[in-house]
Amino acid sequence: MDEEGREQVRANASGVGADWLRKLPESLQWHVLLNLPTKDVVKTSVVYSKWRHLWRYVPGLDLDCRDFKEYNVVVRFIDKFLSFNSESSLEKFKIRYHSVLDADDDGDEQTDNANVTRWINAVVKRHVKQLDVAWGEVVMPPSLYMCESLVSLKLSDANLPNLESVSLPSVKVLDLVLVKFANDLAFERLISGCIVLESLVLYRSPNDNVKVLHVSSKSLLSFVHNGSTKKGPLDDLVVSVDAPRLEDLQLSDHLTESFVVSNMSSLVRADIQINFSFEKAFDPTDLRKRNMIRKFLAGISG
Repeated sequence: MDEEGREQVRANASGVGADWLRKLPESLQWHVLLNLPTKDVVKTSVVYSKWRHLWRYVPGLDLDCRDFKEYNVVVRFIDKFLSFNSESSLEKFKIRYHSVLDADDDGDEQTDNANVTRWINAVVKRHVKQLDVAWGEVVMPPSLYMCESLVSLKLSDANLPNLESVSLPSVKVLDLVLVKFANDLAFERLISGCIVLESLVLYRSPNDNVKVLHVSSKSLLSFVHNGSTKKGPLDDLVVSVDAPRLEDLQLSDHLTESFVVSNMSSLVRADIQINFSFEKAFDPTDLRKRNMIRKFLAGISG
């Protein structure tokens, strides 16, 4: 927060007739506002006149397009927010887009990609710590993969290209919901680029383009994997986990052909919901399948 923003809060705190929020210490005011949806932060201008522009100084955006009637209004609001205090750091940037706006006003794929690229480039420059984007099947820009400040990254429905280099040295939380990758290598590079990753959550798309999902991390503590409930174009899917510090493992899957786990000596909790023979009855003479199941159970048993 810059000095002008701090002066704004100090001025707010000295007014007359404000509500309970104004009576809080400055640090708590900002903490409360940062954890509210942006629409509620904007409403503070009604509560207290001196807070008319306070929302501009809150170092975070939490926006749901269902609070707007038109697509272009959402875009202009986000652009306007990012234009304020463009040199200051951002704690979080969370945007949710749902196809509930005026159909004639919705952005097309090219427009969506351009908007999201512009916004992510802007927040990366402002050293954002928490990024949460659900804006349809947009392609994430290269700047995202080199964001040193990012601690939490949550993406829904996004497309992740195969980049030569990924460096996310501060990311501890990674949530990927129905995300599509260029290929197996794109996923592996993303995980390997998060060198302090502690929590990984995957809700897989049947079209995520990953045949062998290899999770290799020396720092990972918790891994949640929810396989797709619909069969995709790839056969013989494999999930491989190598995480020596892993304490919590949750697997829910009915379509993956093979699971391979190793270095599970730290495992404390395992919640396994797997059907190893979803499409056909289990064949007890299938030695390959039997050996895979035996090794998997031995692996999670330590």
